[in-house]
Amino acid sequence: MRTERPVRGRGVVVAVGLWAAAIVVIAVTAVLVALHLNEIRVVLSLDLARDEPGATADEVVRAVNIALGVGAVLIGVVVVTAIYGCTRLWQGAGSGRGWLVVAVIAAVAVTVGAAIVIGPSSSAVAEAGLPALFQWPLPAVGSAIGAVATVIAYVSAGR
Repeated sequence: MRTERPVRGRGVVVAVGLWAAAIVVIAVTAVLVALHLNEIRVVLSLDLARDEPGATADEVVRAVNIALGVGAVLIGVVVVTAIYGCTRLWQGAGSGRGWLVVAVIAAVAVTVGAAIVIGPSSSAVAEAGLPALFQWPLPAVGSAIGAVATVIAYVSAGR
């Protein structure tokens, strides 16, 4: 006996497609950071040591590692919650929209955090291998795409 497939409206298809694009944009940025992680860590540590001359080397390294670790966790939250939310939405479950909201909030937090942490050192980070476009503008685009997709998911649910 066949199970019935949920009827998917255009809004669901568009929302899932846009979230897929947002995940790709954010994941590409994460991969570029991972590829140049050591260089970026050194640049951020040097800039922080210059800005905070009273800080010990351990404090500087710890602060940079915490900032990068929080960013990595938030990117993981974005990817996992967006994929789970899209899967639930695709299956016709209304709970998927709530997960997409969590993904948007985490994506915005990653974008703001990247702008705050990397912003003051942007030219040095670019020389370390992470182009300026990937420092925060592209994650901001990914966040905006995710936000639009989530709004579409909510609007299409009312129909």
